[in-house]
Amino acid sequence: MQKSWLVSIICMSIISIIFGWVRHADAQGEQEALHLLNTVKPYMTSENQITFKYTGYYGTCSGVAQDMLQTGKKLSHAFGIPQAEVLSESNSHPTYTAKSEVVPGAVVTVTVASPQGQTACYVVLRLDASHEAERSELVKWQEQAGEQLKKLGINGQWNVMVQGYVNGQEQSGQMSSMEIVNAITLAFKGKILENYKDQNTVSASLASKEFHSFVKSGIQEVNLQVALHKESTTGKLRLTVGTPIITMEY
Repeated sequence: MQKSWLVSIICMSIISIIFGWVRHADAQGEQEALHLLNTVKPYMTSENQITFKYTGYYGTCSGVAQDMLQTGKKLSHAFGIPQAEVLSESNSHPTYTAKSEVVPGAVVTVTVASPQGQTACYVVLRLDASHEAERSELVKWQEQAGEQLKKLGINGQWNVMVQGYVNGQEQSGQMSSMEIVNAITLAFKGKILENYKDQNTVSASLASKEFHSFVKSGIQEVNLQVALHKESTTGKLRLTVGTPIITMEY
């Protein structure tokens, strides 16, 4: 099925709007992030990408470009990011975007947009890190960013994700994609609540007692998602794991 991995992530986004998924965060967020990274480590090659993403609403924009710019500058200052002087454009809509390397191998980006029909500014704070970045530094950044978000009164949600190729033993074909997903589910002491499968992609949404944060899908509480996608050109298996769900392409 062509670009099935992209279709699945779009479906997840639509479902989240229909059912109004809500994430409940607590003080254990940093420990949960470290637990996610350490548990996935044996299944993935060392060359991976880690993403911390926080989304929420802040202040008032109401579609006014100057308000978006001023809000963006204020948030850039709060998180130690050089301010952008003009708005950029994303999908034909004006947005504020500023970024900076906070630790070696890790870049933080703040984005401010003004969704149509809403008065509040939509804010995304994102840290993208390569395998070269120290994981302890990334978790430390999340903790400090969380404290700053509280000071600003921004109520939102964290997503923590790691993506990379499956390591040698599993990649060799000794385990099927579903067997790998089941092994990771067991490692997290989880239970599969929802799943998706096609020719090249397997995705499972889990409930795990290892995580206290969750989103609601209908009446079910989901706090972990595992996805495997076989690349059509290389044949390699790309593994993505995120809590409470994956919000990036896999």
